[in-house]
Amino acid sequence: MLISILLPTRKRFDLMIKSIISLYENANDPSRIELLLKLDDDNYKEYIDRIDEIYKITQNVKIVISNRRKGYNSLHHFVNELCGVSTGEFLLLWNDDATMITNEWDNYVVEHSGEVCVLQMDNNHFPDIFPLVHRKIYEVVGYFSLNPQNDTWIHFVAQMADIEKDEFRIIAHHDRADITGNNDDVVYRGGVGSPQKYSKGWELLHSQKQANLRAEDASKILKYLYEM
Repeated sequence: MLISILLPTRKRFDLMIKSIISLYENANDPSRIELLLKLDDDNYKEYIDRIDEIYKITQNVKIVISNRRKGYNSLHHFVNELCGVSTGEFLLLWNDDATMITNEWDNYVVEHSGEVCVLQMDNNHFPDIFPLVHRKIYEVVGYFSLNPQNDTWIHFVAQMADIEKDEFRIIAHHDRADITGNNDDVVYRGGVGSPQKYSKGWELLHSQKQANLRAEDASKILKYLYEM
């Protein structure tokens, strides 16, 4: 079984290296992991120049270079692009400021092989931030998310389709300012500080239009499960 890591990243190479090392060093079988990086076309040179540092961790890496669009507010486009080149059974939405804590975390994912579900791990006692999404969900719906709040989007869809499962044996640490109080000076894709402070997507997420779209996604998934 293969697990695809969906990781858009920008201007934080050293932080990203630390993050992906935690995924591989804590895996029981690193060959189960496929690393997918999304780089912006105005800021990819450092990553390419230092590609050997990535290859020391894994040879199984794919890099997508595309337009930055509107930065953080286009994050769902970046994630959808990565899904398009993924091959894993589960798609893990990940951040370059996250650290995997659980040893042999991949073993817990393997236990769910064949289950069309969304697994939610424990992150600073906040679930729903780093979902593991079965690829059949992506294939049935046609995308991961239609909103930059990708984790919340898929959480809502999974709840409606009753396919969300807590997998709190997997623990991650997300060193984001509004969660930990650290990294206040970290520059995110849209600016300084917590993404939700400036994300237009957060308000749009709760609009009736997007609620209807998520209901349609859930209906497609339920239809697929019924016809299996």
